[in-house]
Amino acid sequence: MVWSGDAWERQARRIADVCTEHLPVLTDVYVHGSAALGGFTDASDLDVLVVGEGAANWPALGSALLSAATDFPLELSVVAPRDAANPAPPWPFLLHVASPNSVVLPETSGDPDLCAHYAVTRRAGLPILGVPTEEAVGQISRDVLLAHLHDELTWGREHADQRYAVLNACRAEAYATDGVLLSKIDGGHWWTRRHGHEQLVQEALQAQALGRDLGTCTLRAREFVDRAAQALTRLSRCTTD
Repeated sequence: MVWSGDAWERQARRIADVCTEHLPVLTDVYVHGSAALGGFTDASDLDVLVVGEGAANWPALGSALLSAATDFPLELSVVAPRDAANPAPPWPFLLHVASPNSVVLPETSGDPDLCAHYAVTRRAGLPILGVPTEEAVGQISRDVLLAHLHDELTWGREHADQRYAVLNACRAEAYATDGVLLSKIDGGHWWTRRHGHEQLVQEALQAQALGRDLGTCTLRAREFVDRAAQALTRLSRCTTD
């Protein structure tokens, strides 16, 4: 089932209220991911990027954010304004929370997933609080994003549900080919329009719409993801040559 914006917007506004209460410096709250790109389904998390700093008690903020996620699973990162404006490795963050109960404080390394989160937020993020995204979030270069997407394909092949791995491969190839950032559902449709019917993709699209996992990747799915990774490498080289 694909949800309308009204369904997740209520939770997003609760999240913004919690951040306002806990963060002395709060400049922006953005929804990104499938809610911003389209294709928000029963299988989706509500992805939120918060730009702010100065919380007196970060674990308490994390707990409050998770408590506010009563309708949809939440994945949220808090980043400092300077890091959002100039996004770069090691991708520092101040807090990361993920439903049902993960509250992560920064360690020596950052969060590489912020690479894609920044790119999607800048391109398509929806401001719940604050300025337009391009005023707060800096640009991610094509080469940096392609390298991250390639790493994500490798991770997905080995660790993710087949639904995620296949559709993520589709949308990664869409970015490498056409420079578009798509939801998993739109990525699957893009791949079908470009390459024709593929049962793996159709099964993944159906599972995504129903919020149903497909289990670990089969050999056929692994080979599909590997071909997408090879396409990313080839297209990246074409850009730099």
